[in-house]
Amino acid sequence: MKTCSLQCHSCHTQRDERVTHYGLQGRATNVVPVTSNALVKRYENLEDGMVAKIFWGGASRTNESKILKSVEIAKVHDTVKDHIPELLWHHTFTNPTSAIGEALGIPEPTTGSRMLYILVFRKLHPITKKLNNTELFNVWRQCVLCHLTLWKEGVYHRDISPGNLMWYRKNSQLIGVLDDYDLSSLANIVGPQGNERTGTVPFMALELLSPSVQRGEVKHLYRHDLESFMWVFAWIVLRYRQGVLLPRGLRPFDEWATLGAVACGKEKLFFLNNMEASAPSDIDEDIWNFLVDSFLVLKKDADNRYYLRFKRPSSSGEGRQPNAEDSDLDAVLSKFTSLEGWDKLSKST
Repeated sequence: MKTCSLQCHSCHTQRDERVTHYGLQGRATNVVPVTSNALVKRYENLEDGMVAKIFWGGASRTNESKILKSVEIAKVHDTVKDHIPELLWHHTFTNPTSAIGEALGIPEPTTGSRMLYILVFRKLHPITKKLNNTELFNVWRQCVLCHLTLWKEGVYHRDISPGNLMWYRKNSQLIGVLDDYDLSSLANIVGPQGNERTGTVPFMALELLSPSVQRGEVKHLYRHDLESFMWVFAWIVLRYRQGVLLPRGLRPFDEWATLGAVACGKEKLFFLNNMEASAPSDIDEDIWNFLVDSFLVLKKDADNRYYLRFKRPSSSGEGRQPNAEDSDLDAVLSKFTSLEGWDKLSKST
């Protein structure tokens, strides 16, 4: 156990349970269980414990604690209230990596510099753990609806992945939580944050896994995040059984996590074009049917954008840009909520 004392707070970290990402560059995010007598006295219902998220965030980006303040404002909506992480405490170390490097005599460009952040939250459960099929859809659906409302309120998440969808129980009810906003952007912040590639490669929309994204030619839109939700759902359904990860060799997609953006896009496109209509014997039929129908929607939309890319503009506007803004977010989501499977699974939760 180690103790970190900052601004009259002592946080004790535990070594037996942590999530670590190593690297010489990037955020190098660590999530560790912590205890704090001061925070326990200040907040109620911390019986599940607390975790500290420690990471090197981009110095030029809007920091996560500021984004979470905007998220808090959106709590007036039922789809957001209880479905966002509760920030208990945070601290920013103001010396960026560029200053540290300079002090050590190691020149580093000021652009791309990072600062160290510590954020303490209530402990939550990952969506991949301890859930049956019905519970999985319930938690996932709540996160989808929370995400839609936040996007309307100007909070753009932009990194939908299994590790960012969490849950907890409240009065015996499962509550889905949309977590992790350090790659998010705000609509009212002016900057180049809309066209940069953000996300976790295996779950990114196909349109974002292309060379044009590297050149900043594709803007990250709501439908891209929504597509990520579908890839996350497929990832969990096909790789887990009742919250338990299948053994290596019996689970698909392992290679997706090791491929670059373009190569992963090719693998995902092959999967999209070759899904089986009938459910595997160990997957719930309703879950599988919803998954297949959802990917049919994605396939039709992708084919339509491909057609628009080569169609010449006309006075009627038919040749509009395939990466145009999503003008009606509810209409985009309704392509999935109107599916028979969505309705059937929602009623069973």
